[in-house]
Amino acid sequence: MLRILETKDISRYSPMVEKLSIPEYADFHISEATENDGVKGYIIYSYQPEQVTIYDIDDGHDLNYCDGLVRSVLFKAELKGIEKAVFLVDNPDMLKRLALLRFVQNDEKTIENITDIMENCKKCKENPANT
Repeated sequence: MLRILETKDISRYSPMVEKLSIPEYADFHISEATENDGVKGYIIYSYQPEQVTIYDIDDGHDLNYCDGLVRSVLFKAELKGIEKAVFLVDNPDMLKRLALLRFVQNDEKTIENITDIMENCKKCKENPANT
C-alpha cells in the first residue's frame, strides 16, 4: 500500500538539498512515498504564507508516486489556506510528467488555484470511465 509521509530524518537527503536553490529562510520539508519494500520517491517543498514551493521530486519514474507526492503537498497547502504552488523543478522529464498529470500547463511552473486542481481530481474519480 502506498503511503506518503513527511520524514523528520532528512540526513540522507543532504546531498540533494545542497544542490537546490532553497533560500536560507525557507523551512523546507521532505515527504516520502513508501510501500512495503521501502522508499519509492520523495518531494522537497516549503510553505510560505502566499505559496507552497516545490523544489524537487523523485518519483522513480512512476506517475502514481508523482501524483501522490504532489497531491499530498497540495492538500496540506490547501489546509493552510494557501492557493498558489510554484514548481522550481528543472528536470525536463519530471516537468513532462507534471504536465501529463495536469499540475503544470503551457510551460508554466505555477498553480494559481490549488482548490481547482483538487476539485478536478474529485470529478475525475466520479467519472464512470475511470472506475
